Amino acid sequence: MIYNQVINNLEKLKLEKMSTYLSTYLDKFNKEELSLLDALFTLTEKEIEFKEQRASEFNIRVAGFPFIRTLDEFDFDFQPSINKKEILDLATLRFIEEKKNILMLGSSGVGKTHIATAIGIEAAKKRVSTYFITCHDLITKLTVAHSENRLKDALKTLNKYKLLIIDEIRIFTCR
Repeated sequence: MIYNQVINNLEKLKLEKMSTYLSTYLDKFNKEELSLLDALFTLTEKEIEFKEQRASEFNIRVAGFPFIRTLDEFDFDFQPSINKKEILDLATLRFIEEKKNILMLGSSGVGKTHIATAIGIEAAKKRVSTYFITCHDLITKLTVAHSENRLKDALKTLNKYKLLIIDEIRIFTCR
């Protein structure tokens, strides 16, 4: 009876993983494989891990990435001109804390979008507010917002992101 009440309380508190694993850890406690404190610690750790994973997935989903790729999937051997150490340093997100901007220049097909997305995914996983948009889509959004007299609000929305990734900026030179 009290077990069901505890399960109901865990569900009301939205402690899904604790609810899922409670029976297993009660069995371990009863068999004296774990102390009560160890069982509670492990249950809370599982809940925290679950909530962090879910928050990461949500942040990645709302960031608007064109695909999900990591730096582990990037073939640095195919692009030897890319400094792997420098890219891995960017993935630490130190540049965000130092309030530095990153600009990646290169020919089409060298992996700029892959690298930018991978760094953005790292940021989103660490709960850094991240947004990915192409330059064309950004200009379109801002143009529409301006025509609807909402430019200030649109800029305010963009400003809330700690990491704004603008992809496909075209640079033209006249000769």
